[in-house]
Amino acid sequence: MKPVEWKEKMEKYNGVFQEPPGNVPSDKVVDGPIIGNGDVGVVLSGLPDQQRLWISKVDFWKTKRTYPNGSPCLLGGIDIHIPALADASYYAEQRLNEANVVSTFRGDSTLVTMTTWVSATENALVIELVCEGHAAIPVKVDLWMQPGHESETEFGHDGNVTWGTRKFNGIDLDWPTEGSVAMSCLGSEGNSIELQPGRKAYIIAYVLTNHDVKDYLQESIARVGLIDESRIGSLRSEHDNWWSQFWAKSSIEIGDELLEKFWYGSHYIMACCSRNKAFAPGLFGSWITTDSPAWAGDYHLNYNYQAPWWGVYSSNHIELSEPYDTPLLEYMDNGRRYAEQYLERSGIYYDVGIGPKGFPTVLSTTSASITYENGHLFLGQKSNAALSAVNMLMRYYYSYDLQYASKVAYPFLLEVANFWEHYLKFEGNRYVIYRDAIHEVPTWANSHPNDDWLQEFEDMNPILSLGVIRTVFKGLLDMSKELSLDTERREKWEHILEHISDFPTFERDGKTIFRLTEQGRDWWNDNTLAIQHIWPAGAIGLDSDPKLLEIAKDTITVINRWTDYNGFPTIFTSAARVGYDPEIILRELRRQCVEHSYPNLFIFFGGGGIECCSGVPSAINEMLLQSHEHVIRLFPVWPQETNARFTDLRAVGAFLVSSELSDGNLLYVNINSEKGRTCRIINPWPNREVSVLEADGHQQKEMDWQMSGDIITFHTEAGKCYTLSCKK
Repeated sequence: MKPVEWKEKMEKYNGVFQEPPGNVPSDKVVDGPIIGNGDVGVVLSGLPDQQRLWISKVDFWKTKRTYPNGSPCLLGGIDIHIPALADASYYAEQRLNEANVVSTFRGDSTLVTMTTWVSATENALVIELVCEGHAAIPVKVDLWMQPGHESETEFGHDGNVTWGTRKFNGIDLDWPTEGSVAMSCLGSEGNSIELQPGRKAYIIAYVLTNHDVKDYLQESIARVGLIDESRIGSLRSEHDNWWSQFWAKSSIEIGDELLEKFWYGSHYIMACCSRNKAFAPGLFGSWITTDSPAWAGDYHLNYNYQAPWWGVYSSNHIELSEPYDTPLLEYMDNGRRYAEQYLERSGIYYDVGIGPKGFPTVLSTTSASITYENGHLFLGQKSNAALSAVNMLMRYYYSYDLQYASKVAYPFLLEVANFWEHYLKFEGNRYVIYRDAIHEVPTWANSHPNDDWLQEFEDMNPILSLGVIRTVFKGLLDMSKELSLDTERREKWEHILEHISDFPTFERDGKTIFRLTEQGRDWWNDNTLAIQHIWPAGAIGLDSDPKLLEIAKDTITVINRWTDYNGFPTIFTSAARVGYDPEIILRELRRQCVEHSYPNLFIFFGGGGIECCSGVPSAINEMLLQSHEHVIRLFPVWPQETNARFTDLRAVGAFLVSSELSDGNLLYVNINSEKGRTCRIINPWPNREVSVLEADGHQQKEMDWQMSGDIITFHTEAGKCYTLSCKK
């Protein structure tokens, strides 16, 4: 697609604001226009004459122990006062293609346009102001830093640069965090601007912390002092180039602008908050507008932390998952200690919530927590580390990056295996799980009239754990063979896979459906726990036993939880993974996007925040392309009369796939092989003759291939492209 055509296409997906946001500040998801570069996040709020920019950063954490004192915190912001815009109209666009916000304020005799963006390549915030009218407009700019919460703030001036710092460096912290914002109004003395008609004015800020560089304040002052109009032009060129390359990595067209909008919007949000490899975003990304974000804004490991990235792997944006592994690896020493100290097991045992750099965010002083969980909030769950490994396996299977496997994924999975090999009980020719809660056990309570509620500690065979254990041990077997490691352990892993307990079921609403546990909790009305072994765990797919697929579909019907406090990232993709009615999936997905979204393209529910960024991409991707168990299926759960096409979605085996469905006919299949693995694909044209062509420069040659049942198999070479077509 040509650049002009692509820009026109993306304009349809802009976030549009007809009035100022009303949910900023917020302890959860904000509703204002958002921008970011994966490290610095900015959200805009306020009336035209009092615009406020809230500045946060993914590494700006207070690390005081005891829940919920340790969390990401607000750094500061910039206020822009334009008295001439009192009673002006408000309009803003969050433009995905340019990754900026263009605000238009129209008064009686003047029009002011404000364009705001965070450089994709540096921590520079740029605010461009231009007015139309007959007279100059005075503008006053204030830099502020968030006070309180046991922090220290300081302000100063260095020439035309105004700076502010906020510091958490008390003696009771695990580690200090200090941050600075240095700001300058180009061409003006001090922080006042005379905005001349037709002439652009700039406000520049640079944001750094002690985690970026030791002399963060001096560096931010120096960096902002080097920015002039020429440098702004260079930054803008670099910015545009980064985002152009980002959007070129994959695309969809499904004849539904609303769902397309949230598909692209979800990737925009993730690209704006998930690029600092040393610090992953917490529950609410890089738009923190309070010092008390809900649930401490940390990394909640019983799905909330893992969920945001579930769509990036198949969307060919694996680079956005780079920060994901960091806190999990940094917490391994804690996990080993907890497993040994509290459970007398090897391997790793993770709390529900963790933070960066091994920081435990959920330590508790309540009597119940001390009595039952040694002052932690494990909440009865043993599955957190295993569920965290699922994302690593997604990345591995979609990329077959053996260096990543050997350095990151495999060592982590080994520790998970070390735990479960010894935690599982082998009874009656099967492996059984005891004392593993399917849902959070509220040990934060100080007292309770009786201990009946503690029965969840006695949950036997929780369905999520049964699913992730299957996935983890299968992944270990695959990786160990690819890496030629731990041959002597494979027999045990295979034995676990062959003898792990079946998924529990029971009768409900006249159907056989999945039960949450074999003994213990049977059902939970307000959560989609009964299908998370399907997605994200990946233990069931279209190639599973037909009876199992029927149970899965009936479970989704009985759950009827399309609208759910916590289920948005799981229910739709689970439905697609097992072949549920695509018309219902699309209808309900569309409804959620309408009823539970903000103009900034955040989808929100009661729990979590950026976790919802995976809901639309992962569901749509699975409807268009599935590759579960290394077999590519094209448009497997898609209404065949609905035209659709996609470019460079990623399939298991490190394949980039493009295809199009038009008027019920599949027109073409293009497959780019990154690692030269054997390709297996369900025949797109049953009962018709198929050709497989390899592109070699400008030449094409026909490939040999084999057919077994309805699966076409052919060998590939790394870096080469293959086209499947139906012979006439």
